[in-house]
Amino acid sequence: MEEISVTFSDLTDIIDRVGTSDAFNKFSTIVCSVILILGIMNCILGYRLLRFWMMTGGFLAGAGIGFLILYFMDVDQKSVYLGGMLLSGILLAVISFLIYKAGVFMLAAAIGWAISIWIIHPTTSASFFACVLIGIALGTIAVKFCRQVLIVSTSLIGGIMAGMSLARIGNLDSFPYGIGMSAGFALLGILIQFAINKPNEDEDEEEDSGDEISCETDEDTDRFSDDT
Repeated sequence: MEEISVTFSDLTDIIDRVGTSDAFNKFSTIVCSVILILGIMNCILGYRLLRFWMMTGGFLAGAGIGFLILYFMDVDQKSVYLGGMLLSGILLAVISFLIYKAGVFMLAAAIGWAISIWIIHPTTSASFFACVLIGIALGTIAVKFCRQVLIVSTSLIGGIMAGMSLARIGNLDSFPYGIGMSAGFALLGILIQFAINKPNEDEDEEEDSGDEISCETDEDTDRFSDDT
């Protein structure tokens, strides 16, 4: 288990080195501009783009599961790793698209995992599994409170993307500018998404009418039983 933590720590170190390299800095403005646009879109239209994000979350979760399975099987070939991760990622992406609740769970779990990794920066087995448990918990809650959880989650992810990229473009990477911008984008996204994604009143009326019908049928059966 410690080897997983070391591997994950090495991966984060590689990402940090790439982020500070000269080659990356030359294209950072373009890259951050694209991330900024995607982040704003996710803040405002995250719930509307639910199917797309469900497939994306399913693919990322599937690729991560495939990586862990192959890691525990002591596979050394990179091509096998790549093929296994792609296969498991595509499989869960398809399942997420076809099965609504499975897709909601995968998307929310992937978002919870990403946010917890960004905040905690796991370097030990305990912190790594804490991130996994946070993702599972958020996915379970999202199945029951789909609209609310997904609006908040997509707004948080979009806010982080938009805030950090805008801070990088404006050379405001130091604390608290990036965090402040991320919080502002996320709060604005939450307000906008709750305003434009109100519950469907027609569906609520259908559910209420269905409850009334079921109550009437129960009363009829009770009367029939009393008469007999």
